[in-house]
Amino acid sequence: MEKPYLREGVDIYVEDNDSNITTVIFVFLSTRKRIQMKVRKNLVASLPLFNGENSIDDILAKTKSSRSELEKFVSYLELNGILLPKNWLENIRLDANYKGAIEKQLYFLMDILNSPEAVSDLQKRILQTKIAIIGVGSTGSWMLVELLQMGFQDFKLFDYKNVKEDSISRHAFFEQIAIGRQKAIHYKEIAKKINPAATIESHAISINTDMEVFEKLHDIDLIINCADEPYIGYTSIFLSRYSIKYNKILFVAGGFDAHLGCLGELIVPYKTPCSDCYNEFFKESLKDWKPSPHPVKDRIKGFGGLPALSVFSASTGALIILRYFINKQEFIKTAGGRGEFKFDDYKIDAFDVKRNEKCEVCGE
Repeated sequence: MEKPYLREGVDIYVEDNDSNITTVIFVFLSTRKRIQMKVRKNLVASLPLFNGENSIDDILAKTKSSRSELEKFVSYLELNGILLPKNWLENIRLDANYKGAIEKQLYFLMDILNSPEAVSDLQKRILQTKIAIIGVGSTGSWMLVELLQMGFQDFKLFDYKNVKEDSISRHAFFEQIAIGRQKAIHYKEIAKKINPAATIESHAISINTDMEVFEKLHDIDLIINCADEPYIGYTSIFLSRYSIKYNKILFVAGGFDAHLGCLGELIVPYKTPCSDCYNEFFKESLKDWKPSPHPVKDRIKGFGGLPALSVFSASTGALIILRYFINKQEFIKTAGGRGEFKFDDYKIDAFDVKRNEKCEVCGE
């Protein structure tokens, strides 16, 4: 690197001692990642000179370092994403308006990937991905917005229901004027306000009664299931089998009725457990649970909720999807499982689910 540049978003902490060797800690502010190293104090003195204006020769002239140790120090910092070309952001080849809208995300991704080229490649894949969200209620609508803010901008929205007055208690984007309007149309309009360049279709289709949904998924890369009617387990198996057959990624969101703090699962065909695997796991795990008949037959009004719980589920879902895009191979190594956030003690119950090799849908 000809003119080392210590990137923004990294703080430096130096141990204060009388020794010639000192400890330096680099802290990435957005991810809280820490890199600690022991270096000579003369190299620490060079850090304020890494402003993108001084060459290696300039820095050598102002410090007592040798060329070999300074170049080794610079190479290590560059390898770990602490030093970057000063114009790295300008060199990412994306539309200027698009890049400006996601600039903070690009900085965040640099903390993780340490490479402008890797950041650029990831964001281009995000830009090209086509997503279907089935159910744009309290969780689906928030996932739509967060994914838009991440730079995804090609969506199909499916929801046959209208916004109701009691949606104010759970929908983070509730508007009084939306009452009685179709959810898919309403949230399409909100999405277009966030990103006018986004491509968004809305469809008033019920997944449990209308097979037309499959005709509209053939060009989709990622399906997100947020439909809580007739039941998330049923619709997820329905969509999972389709996704396995046609090699599409499926995310089963949390946040549905009675599981508002649930962390959903990402299903990658033949790599992670599918919905049938999850179904068999819980069928076995809960085989000794014997539900008693409830005296109230129609309990549709009995599911309470808070927008904060829906946002929690939606936000963790968006992060799971981003993790997959960042590194598919690493994600798949640890994928499989479900979590439920408990409001009373702020803990998460985790269920470790493995892919069933004998599964009739995704088994070997």
